Amino acid sequence: MIKIRFLIILVLFSPLFIVAQSINQTDANNFKQGKWGKTYSNGVSRYVGQFKNDKPYGEFRYYYISGALNSITDYSSDGIIAHTKTFHENSLPMAEGKYINQKKDSVWLYFSELDGKLISEETYKKGELNGLSKTFYPDSGNIAESIEYKNGIKQGELRKYFPEGNIMTKGTYKDDLLEGDFTLYFPKGSIQLKGEYHKGRQIGNWQYFDEEGNELSEDEFKEEGD
Repeated sequence: MIKIRFLIILVLFSPLFIVAQSINQTDANNFKQGKWGKTYSNGVSRYVGQFKNDKPYGEFRYYYISGALNSITDYSSDGIIAHTKTFHENSLPMAEGKYINQKKDSVWLYFSELDGKLISEETYKKGELNGLSKTFYPDSGNIAESIEYKNGIKQGELRKYFPEGNIMTKGTYKDDLLEGDFTLYFPKGSIQLKGEYHKGRQIGNWQYFDEEGNELSEDEFKEEGD
């Protein structure tokens, strides 16, 4: 009997038992406190982190069901700001950026699953695209396209580029629709066509040129209702 009691005491006060009892705890207000972790049905860790008064803080690590690292998120002490890096299941980077109140904010970067190269860059404010967004040619890293956004809609300059870096297209968006002058270029820089948009529709005279600048043809587009 004495041996059994001694064994119980050893178990209760062993480091493993203390650790097991010190995670996934809530207080009298049902607030999460201290270290927390969850597992998948196969026993693989889903995430590990810590809470204070029901708010996450410090580093959290999230995992795929395979056990591969999914993301690392570093929360501010009040849980409001979170800097995160996510990974493809092959361990190459997927994305990195910042959340404020669980909404994307500031510049976010996105990477290819094939080789981890940067493929796009987006700017957010309160969870909406707000600012310049870019895509890149993964082979060279040169910019492929840039678009201005405001409050989640296209608002401002559109630029597309050839892989070598020369301008391909110039245009402007207003309220998510092309508006105003639009120009398409040949790779060597001469104009291929030019015209005008109004509320996303071609209007007026559109001209087409060869690479030497000679006009080939033109089309006349009337506004709706004309």
